[in-house]
Amino acid sequence: MVCGCSALLPLPNPRPTMPATPNFHANLSSTSCWIPRQPMPVAWAFVQKTSALLWLLLLGTSLSPTWGQPKIPLETVKLWADTFGGDLYNTLTKYSGSLLLQKKYKDVESSLKIEEVDGLELVRKFSEDMENMLRRKVEAVQNLVEAAEEADLNHEFNESLVFDYYNSVLINERDEKGNFVELGAEFLLESNAHFSNLPVNTSISSVQLPTNVYNKDPDILNGVYMSEALNAVFVENFQRDPTLTWQYFGSATGFFRIYPGILVQADRDNREHFKLLVEELMVKGVGIVDQALREAFQILKQFQEAKQGSLCNQAIMLISDGAVEDYEPVFEKYNWPDCKISTLADTQENVMEYLHVLSRPMVINHDHDIIWTEAYMDSKLLSSQAQSLMLLTTVAMPVFSKKNETRSHGILLGVVGSDVALRELMKLAPRYKLGVHGYAFLNTNNGYILSHPDLRPLYREGKKLKPKPNYNSVDLSEVEWEDQAESKRVLFLTNDYFFTDISDTPFSLGVVLSRGHGEYILLGNTSVEEGLHDLLHPDLALASDWIYCITDIDPDHRKLSQLEAVIRFLTREDPDLECDEELVREVLFDAVVTAPMEAYWTALALNISEEAEQVVDMAFLGTRAGLLRSSLFVGSEKVSDRKFLTPEDQASVFTLDSFPLWYRQASEHPAGSFVFNLRWAEGPESTGEPTVVTASTAVAVTVDKKTAIAAAVGVQMKLEFLQRKFWAATRQCSTVDGLCTQSCEDSDLDCFVIDNNGFILISKRSHEPGIKLRKKPIPT
Repeated sequence: MVCGCSALLPLPNPRPTMPATPNFHANLSSTSCWIPRQPMPVAWAFVQKTSALLWLLLLGTSLSPTWGQPKIPLETVKLWADTFGGDLYNTLTKYSGSLLLQKKYKDVESSLKIEEVDGLELVRKFSEDMENMLRRKVEAVQNLVEAAEEADLNHEFNESLVFDYYNSVLINERDEKGNFVELGAEFLLESNAHFSNLPVNTSISSVQLPTNVYNKDPDILNGVYMSEALNAVFVENFQRDPTLTWQYFGSATGFFRIYPGILVQADRDNREHFKLLVEELMVKGVGIVDQALREAFQILKQFQEAKQGSLCNQAIMLISDGAVEDYEPVFEKYNWPDCKISTLADTQENVMEYLHVLSRPMVINHDHDIIWTEAYMDSKLLSSQAQSLMLLTTVAMPVFSKKNETRSHGILLGVVGSDVALRELMKLAPRYKLGVHGYAFLNTNNGYILSHPDLRPLYREGKKLKPKPNYNSVDLSEVEWEDQAESKRVLFLTNDYFFTDISDTPFSLGVVLSRGHGEYILLGNTSVEEGLHDLLHPDLALASDWIYCITDIDPDHRKLSQLEAVIRFLTREDPDLECDEELVREVLFDAVVTAPMEAYWTALALNISEEAEQVVDMAFLGTRAGLLRSSLFVGSEKVSDRKFLTPEDQASVFTLDSFPLWYRQASEHPAGSFVFNLRWAEGPESTGEPTVVTASTAVAVTVDKKTAIAAAVGVQMKLEFLQRKFWAATRQCSTVDGLCTQSCEDSDLDCFVIDNNGFILISKRSHEPGIKLRKKPIPT
């Protein structure tokens, strides 16, 4: 079923906050849809049209004449606001070039088309693409199942088998004489971007074993030898589908074969971390096992009789650090004979026997159930402290013995599986098709989020990132409801929700489109020759996370940036490149329209190079096709915030999940009105106070009474410059009053400039910018 619904959503805070969530009302007349509340009225107004969305507020002894102080005339306050707003608007339009960019898009309006986005069609298309991708993963796992079962069928157990294999813990390890240790032969490892830059070998797999398993045990050797047949299938799967990541076979005897081969070492940090966790474990209280078991068996019996619950084999397992009471009567009544495991030596024999028993019906019926896991974090990336941790899901299938003499016993040989990076899956829902505020998300059949832009699974503890408890069992409502936090910068958006299932998987896909300009997509066109020329400008970059061209298939393409790949595609230098022709066409168009901005900014920089006062640091622009241009007005060493517009600054660049914050905020205000954001300085010398301001405005295009956002443009400047502009403006006096008797620089006046969300932008006290005005007490 495909369905659509609507809700109101706030815009994320430029500073980290809890996930934002909307207020929903159930639509009881439809099936699993929602309807929105009526939008709240806009809670701000312009001081004047060009005053950049600012309020001027004066507090202190001048607030009321009853305090015995002269009241500042309204005309004076208005003059200050007009002067400051006018000066600021002139400065921003000059250095950003916003009027020029608006004119360039206006000049080509007659050649543009604006199409309405069909949310239902969009979610269907994305779902089909994801279904095809996931089907290829299932096919890869099925190939492994067939190969493993065939290899076991043709293998005769050999008690005295001698066989060397690549042990993941020992590979490339040498003894004191410089010779490779046993099972640690030379193993070529190369860093591979597709596998998160980890050193791997894509030609062969390696084998991992628990430390308490003897690596020359006959069962291990026979299993490893049999599973060598999987190497060719691993490689063939990866060649057929280069988006595959890790593939593996987990044997019931205790070993784990992983492709590509990788070195796994229990380094000192890992061992110490494990020791620390174990030391913190404490026995707390006493469990009443008898009552718990009786209740568990009764619940299980009720579900079995009612034929409810999971339609699979069911078992109750009790794991304890010691028996505190006699619970054998419970097992005699409900589940006799039982199996008691009291020592570590019992574990493998008895637990594996249970697995064999539980798997017998599946073996006899030749059932190879396809299992998809919920989202989880890549442990290899977590242990390597990678900056960009990936969420994965895994598709897995059981492997059974097909030998006639064991078929009736239902022998489980192990499980094969392959990881699917959710990041790769979400690339099939391109950002440019979703609009400025739109996004896509995935849910499991249990209602938990598999992928969502506001799913933040990590928290910072000191310098380390750690997974949050239950990060993979987050309900959709937990990230979609309205956040009640007071320190929130919000925009009220009316969003339409469209969702459908992904066939043959337990997942469903949702697509969110914002109403207004988010319902439309702007389409332009230009010649390849003209666009290619403008793509080569040094000030231009493309969204690195977006897929303009597929660079993950051919190993020769993996080192290409998206811009380099687009240029190769357009020049036909590489006919094997597959690119999104619609997105590339839009990028070409945007490159042509925005090209004059480079010359404008360059000329401006030359003219102001000798000015005494530094006004702004840099200008920048972004388009809805992910094109980004920027220009410095000062030397790179003098830029106030060097992190801005870098890959580390995820909030200010185009990412897989969202448009830049300055783009999103500007797009929800009238074109030509600048929106401000304070940025906090970072580093050891940081005072923890905002020192930098960005100001941005949208560029809109209207065709046939439909309006779409084409781009956003802005500047970065020091907060100090903004403050000087304001103090200078408040020295002005109206002709009605004659000489100026008071200004905002006087000690008995508190003057503030606040932004559209009520946060202080300018104040005399350096610690106040960035806080809510209403948190400051009003003097009495």
